[in-house]
Amino acid sequence: MTEPTRHRGSLLAVVLLWLLVAACAQTVPHLQILPPLSEQQALLRNNQVRVHLMTSQAVLDVWGPPTYKHQEHMQFFTLDNGMYIPFFRVPLGEPPTGWDNGVLTGEAQFLAYAERGEFLGFLTDRLVYREQMSAEGIHSIGKMWDKEAKLKTQIEKNLSPSP
Repeated sequence: MTEPTRHRGSLLAVVLLWLLVAACAQTVPHLQILPPLSEQQALLRNNQVRVHLMTSQAVLDVWGPPTYKHQEHMQFFTLDNGMYIPFFRVPLGEPPTGWDNGVLTGEAQFLAYAERGEFLGFLTDRLVYREQMSAEGIHSIGKMWDKEAKLKTQIEKNLSPSP
């Protein structure tokens, strides 16, 4: 194989790989490139919450401290529409509507704003779940987290990431 032929083959492979990654980023939400923090903040100031395109830092910067903050290793169902739903938000033994049989696992952080009626879930610091609910609903989740924290053993507390 001559040098120019080998070079063209390598260039073609790089172009094909780049096209594949670009195509996946459009169809797999967690591969999308996050906009700069300033753009995320501007969207939030305009009440435009964008799942898969925001970080917890943008939310905290614009909305301030949440009513409840919780962090744990969590599994999420993936849905046909690209959304994710944490396991604890689905009735036990039932799959969520629109489930595509996918499951993602990782460090999750939840920010709950009772006064706004916003419950947000982040997986590897990317907004993957948004539920609008009553302040009562948010407080009941906060109470559940408090109860779970009290029931954890010392070993579980040592393994848990600090909030």
